[in-house]
Amino acid sequence: MGRLDRRWYLEDQAVGTSEGFLWNMKCISSTTIIVSDILHTVYLSMHKHLINWVTSFLEQYSRMDIFNQLWAMLPPYPGFAQFNKSYSQVLQWSGKKMKVLGYVIVPVFRATLLNTSASQRIPFTEALLCVKNLVYFHSMAQDRYHTEAMIEYMGNDLEEFHPQKDVFSRFCASKSTKIVSEALK
Repeated sequence: MGRLDRRWYLEDQAVGTSEGFLWNMKCISSTTIIVSDILHTVYLSMHKHLINWVTSFLEQYSRMDIFNQLWAMLPPYPGFAQFNKSYSQVLQWSGKKMKVLGYVIVPVFRATLLNTSASQRIPFTEALLCVKNLVYFHSMAQDRYHTEAMIEYMGNDLEEFHPQKDVFSRFCASKSTKIVSEALK
C-alpha cells in the first residue's frame, strides 16, 4: 500500500491526516520524539516498583521503623536536600525526590538490614543485591553517552539483579491477585 493509498484509507475511516506541528521542526526527529517519554516512564516504573518492594520487604521483617529513622537522619549536602518526611510518609515521589532516592536507598537499606539473625541473612543479602544492582543499572542508564565498559557494567548489573529479584516476588501482585483481593472485599 503506497503513501497516497494509506492516506485515502485513513480519510475513508474519518481519521485526520494533517501533520503535527513538531514534524517540520529541524531539531526534532519523528523517530526520537517519543524516546524521552518512554525513558521517563521506565524511570518512574522502576522507582515505583523499587519503592513498593523495599517498603513491603521491610514491613514483613519489622524493619520499616529503623529505615524511617535512618532516612530522617540523612544530613543535607550539595545536590541533596534533606527530606522533610520519613520514607513511608512520602505519598508522591517527584522526579527530584526519585533522583535523590537513587543516591541514598542502597546505604540506608544496607544499614537497616544490619544485625540479622541466621534465618534472615539469605533474604537480606538477596534483597540488598537486588536493590543495589537495579539502582546501579538505573544510574548508569541515565547517562547521555555510554562507553563499551559502561554497557558491560550495566549488563553485569542486570545479570546480578535477575537471580536476586525472586526475594521480592511475594510482594508483586499480578492482575489476577488484584482481582481476587478486590472480589474478597
